[in-house]
Amino acid sequence: MILRAAGWLLRAYARERCRRLEQVWRDPAAVQERTLLWLLATARSTVFGRAHEFDRIRSVADYQRQVPVQDYLDFRPLWERALAGVPDLTWPGETRYWVNTSGTTAGEKLIPVTSEALASHRKGGWDAFLLAADRVGADRLLGGPMLFLGGSSGLKPVGRGCLVGDLSGLVVRRLPPVIRRRYSPGPAIAAIPDWERRLAATAALASRQDLRLLGGMPSWILILLERVARLREAAGLPIRPLGECWPNLEAFVHGGVAFAPYRRLFEERIGRPLHCLEVYPASEGFVAVQTEVAGGLTLMLDYGIFYEFIPVEDLGRERPRRHTVADLELGRPYAIVLTTPAGLWSYLLGDTVRFIARDPLRLEITGRVRHFVNAFGENVIVEEVERALVEAAQRTGAEVVEFTMAPRYPTAAESRGGHDWVVEFGVAPRDQEAFAQILDETLQGLNPDYRIKRSGEVGMTGPRVIEMPASRIHR
Repeated sequence: MILRAAGWLLRAYARERCRRLEQVWRDPAAVQERTLLWLLATARSTVFGRAHEFDRIRSVADYQRQVPVQDYLDFRPLWERALAGVPDLTWPGETRYWVNTSGTTAGEKLIPVTSEALASHRKGGWDAFLLAADRVGADRLLGGPMLFLGGSSGLKPVGRGCLVGDLSGLVVRRLPPVIRRRYSPGPAIAAIPDWERRLAATAALASRQDLRLLGGMPSWILILLERVARLREAAGLPIRPLGECWPNLEAFVHGGVAFAPYRRLFEERIGRPLHCLEVYPASEGFVAVQTEVAGGLTLMLDYGIFYEFIPVEDLGRERPRRHTVADLELGRPYAIVLTTPAGLWSYLLGDTVRFIARDPLRLEITGRVRHFVNAFGENVIVEEVERALVEAAQRTGAEVVEFTMAPRYPTAAESRGGHDWVVEFGVAPRDQEAFAQILDETLQGLNPDYRIKRSGEVGMTGPRVIEMPASRIHR
């Protein structure tokens, strides 16, 4: 009876949420301008707000004239003072909670998480949960544990009276009651700081549970599935497919990396297709959720975040073009810029995206601002690497567990450089030479610069595939 009542409430809330989203999508530019003006009004008395004359800004154009695009290194001096206990710097009051995130040029970064920013993250989590419940049935989803594999929920002291940890762990500490009761692996295991110990404890628990939902980064979830399979094998139980261990598992919520290179192996491990729902929760802000089964991530416009988009060719310019949702072009690659209730103002996130549809605005993540290989003028981006890998795996019957790609520079013994693909296979390709050839051909078809560098005998050599033993990349 309790489950039925909870399911009814969830369905009612989901209907109301859908109604609100439809209103948002009718006029996204107006929603975004209201969001920006609220952020400015809230922070106008801060050090940053006074320095940039927030009280004189009346429009998006005013804001873009007075507030430049900045990155972590620009904000770090102010945030270091905030960590020392100084209030009202980029957001009103003191910021007690901070999250760790990796940086491409600044090393480890500490990003502030205000109460308003945490509410924004929770809203994204709620929307993802409601969509999963809509697709598999609220009663079925709430009928058993839901496992989220994220960072440790433990927090460490930093600065003066501040606490720092992983964003997923911070969110888990504040789950609403309806989810907290079903949350796996539970607070005790989630708080284990060591990744290996936490993974082992999670796998031991999950192997005994009637899971209804899996959530986490695909590469991490595959490691968890492998651990569960080992436990079942040690107990003399069938290890594949694992879906037999969880007959009521129907949903997988994923994010963090592209799912395409892992999809085939994931489905083989589970033994049946699941309802897959992608999310885009950056440490700096919860950006998008897959609301449409057709694909693409819907840009969520009512989480208190104002978005700008810089054409990737403008990156590094003193005055880049700054687009909003009012004037985006479909199919064009953009770098995302965020203004958030965590005190981030026109903050260059570092991700690149391409919009594929309107009504609602839907995007695909294409890579990172600095994640590309350009050792020989080939300008190969993450999206192209992933597409080439998927193509090679499909055509040679391979299953990829993990991979990376990097340049191999010329040496005295080899005058031409090329690319090394370091791959761990769940199932090796039928023909490894064909696998490498398909990687090469697909990249040439996707990237004219790479095609030019591969032509003749003076440019790059063909790709070299280096196969890694099981679990070596993880270790």
